[in-house]
Amino acid sequence: MIATDTAKTVVLVLLGLAVLWVVVIIVKNDMQTIIRALIVAALLGLGLYYLDHTKLEKLSFTAIKNDLFPVEQRAYTFQKTESQAAGGGMLTTYVFQEPGPLLSLALMEGGRYMAIRDLRMVNAVLENLDLPPVNRGVPELASITRNTLDADKYRWDDYRLGVLTIERGICRDMSTAQTFPCIARITIRSY
Repeated sequence: MIATDTAKTVVLVLLGLAVLWVVVIIVKNDMQTIIRALIVAALLGLGLYYLDHTKLEKLSFTAIKNDLFPVEQRAYTFQKTESQAAGGGMLTTYVFQEPGPLLSLALMEGGRYMAIRDLRMVNAVLENLDLPPVNRGVPELASITRNTLDADKYRWDDYRLGVLTIERGICRDMSTAQTFPCIARITIRSY
């Protein structure tokens, strides 16, 4: 993490050097490298423009990615049910209608199971449901239990409200003719 003001100063100095580079190239009449110098100066200029207009106080790759490419906030149709869980506690279930929220998955080592590594979509859905976010990705539950009944399930045992389980489904968006992995159900078991 770096402060935005520090990054502005660094980019401004580099932009000044790039402009000086362009001037030296023009004076020497070396037109073979002028395109490179102009591209570098333009990229630094765009960087400085971004730093001047961003509302971020601290910069990191994740913060910049989320600022430049925010997660699309959509309203999803879901059904919420609350019931008593066997053995005590409450069981809250959110069942999404198609097309449900997109689920970003990555293939695990060995290629047999999937894992949730990009939490932006999951946290956007949890925020939409007024639930606290998760802070780490998890592997498919079947990769831990070796039980095929746990395929397509992802579980956070250390979730703030209890045990959070997300069930993956395959959704079809008929307006765009796409098929994608999605969140079919979210279950929270609180004790």
